[in-house]
Amino acid sequence: MNDKISNIESRFATLKNEATRQRWEWFHRAIALAKQSNADAMAEADKLEQSSAEASELARHREPLLSIAR
Repeated sequence: MNDKISNIESRFATLKNEATRQRWEWFHRAIALAKQSNADAMAEADKLEQSSAEASELARHREPLLSIAR
């Protein structure tokens, strides 16, 4: 009987350890995805900022529009 209880406890410990390992794996995967998402968002913001700066630079070099004001 004692061996049976010990065997059940060791199986439970194995399952518990596997579940813990899997949770940590998911946690680290989520952190990696969040870092990648953040890096992608920052790169996109930099690209938009750069294209906005280029557009404003082009606008400065254009000839001024003349209009008649009353």
